[in-house]
Amino acid sequence: MKQIRCNLTPNKSMRGILRLSKPSRRALLTSAGGLAASLIVSPAILQAQQKRRLPKPIIAGLNSKIGDPSYESIARIGKILQDKYNIESDIQVQPSSTLGTDTQQLEAVQIGYIDITSNTTAQFASFSDAFAFVDLPYAIPSWDAFMRIVASDLWKAQAAKFETKLPLKVMPPVGAGGFRLLWNNKRETQVPSAVNGLKFRTTSSPFDIGLVRGWGGNPTPMAWTETYNALSNGVVDGIHVQPIWTYGFNLFEVLKFATAVRAVFAVQFQVLNKATWDSFAPDIQRDFMAAAQEAADQANSMDRASEGGFTEKLQGKGMKVYTPSEAEMAQWRKPGQELWETIGKNVDAAVIKGLLALH
Repeated sequence: MKQIRCNLTPNKSMRGILRLSKPSRRALLTSAGGLAASLIVSPAILQAQQKRRLPKPIIAGLNSKIGDPSYESIARIGKILQDKYNIESDIQVQPSSTLGTDTQQLEAVQIGYIDITSNTTAQFASFSDAFAFVDLPYAIPSWDAFMRIVASDLWKAQAAKFETKLPLKVMPPVGAGGFRLLWNNKRETQVPSAVNGLKFRTTSSPFDIGLVRGWGGNPTPMAWTETYNALSNGVVDGIHVQPIWTYGFNLFEVLKFATAVRAVFAVQFQVLNKATWDSFAPDIQRDFMAAAQEAADQANSMDRASEGGFTEKLQGKGMKVYTPSEAEMAQWRKPGQELWETIGKNVDAAVIKGLLALH
């Protein structure tokens, strides 16, 4: 069979066609880059795909005013969740006891009518004794001690105890204006004997009641929302509360004198309804609590920086604030220390030991 031979040697024009049809290295790199680019999701699209959100609107009922540190400790959580954890939320904060009295809001958060509330540890005393140690007179001697206590294993253990008995999740606490001052509208009280017979609004905490009684006053448990009118009408003569609350709620209009007894460092205890907490996915729970901690840290910095300033503002309103001498302070401390041996004996001895170790 005759073989057919083909001359495949390209002529000049064919070589040009071949050169045109063969992709250059630059073209290959360009096309590869284009393919890669088509596979890359833009940051905006990626963020949208990864966006998480709380499963429902969160309602917070607080007793503090807008702008107060204990208000900001809740109000700032939503922005931190969005900016730092890419979590959308709808956290609606109702201030100044608009959703009920102290007790009503504490009850409402347990049944799920609201999701978050906060109040001093003393107001929780009728529901749990887990944090009664905080309300012992002179239990917290300074801001530094407070910060150590709330970051300690002791606090975590008591939070776990609290959560076993109530349908609540403990959130990071904040200070509530630092140390309470003893205010009244009758006379200066440089020593406890001057308190004799004066009527004071208190919380329902047995330590609050016992301390005022130990100083010679007549304790009258009362909702915070009733305090201004009670002072105006003579139902009570005074209160034992922090400068920020006295100033923020215009109580300087119905009070004249104060004594810096430094017996109680008020702690604002913050809680979340347990069913609401359980509705969060585990990763949302982790990030929500981290955001709450950051908001609490910011609020504590605000609170610590402003404590003295509110005392000065009250003095500017004409109020007289007396600072006892060391000898006079010994007289104020004595009734408070006696409560450790009476009402305080119901507090676990191990808790007392742990508290004192953090001083």
